[in-house]
Amino acid sequence: MKPIKAVLFDKDGTIFDSEKMYCDSWVESAKAFNQHFTAKMYDDFVGVRAVECYARAHKMFGEDFPMEEFIAHNRAYIDHQKSLGLPQKPGFSDFFSQLKQLNMPIGLVTSSVHDAAVLSFTKTDYMDEFKVFITGDLVTQAKPAPDCYLMACEQLKLNPENVLVFEDSSAGVAAATSAGCQTVAIPDYLPVDKQLLGKCIHVLESFEQAHFLIDRISTQ
Repeated sequence: MKPIKAVLFDKDGTIFDSEKMYCDSWVESAKAFNQHFTAKMYDDFVGVRAVECYARAHKMFGEDFPMEEFIAHNRAYIDHQKSLGLPQKPGFSDFFSQLKQLNMPIGLVTSSVHDAAVLSFTKTDYMDEFKVFITGDLVTQAKPAPDCYLMACEQLKLNPENVLVFEDSSAGVAAATSAGCQTVAIPDYLPVDKQLLGKCIHVLESFEQAHFLIDRISTQ
């Protein structure tokens, strides 16, 4: 590992165990509008910006489908679940607490738009710790393009090789590694492409296995 001067996290599937909630929101919303949509069909939407998901769904459901009403229903479901507090990935809270003690810049890089991203952190105090907060509406090209991570590094005034990233999806790992960041993959809802895993410095099952990184960072 090259010296680490900042740590960036993806949000959904990395910090929060939220993909099931998103999947349920789509299945339930489709049912409310008498449309066929299964949990398996949601796999193609994982890691994709909401605006693109809605565009795909509109083609799937038909041009005459009341897409704006569907979106409103889907967003209301998601916002309600977020307001209750999203479940966190195993070991994240402890890892984050240890990382804070190093007084190292911490940031978030997500494909979610700003307001939706902020709402995800309801009932947590993580927002106060983020030095950079990069959301999908700030870049022209979303993950798997590297733009979001390059923007984060630019704001931190750091070279990507000195930034450690935690990601869970193929799109996220592709974005982080293409930007030149040192990337740790913790696969979530779907497996990460094997070629992309080969570009990561570590592949872990959960943050419960990541504490050795704290030791490495603190002694560098």
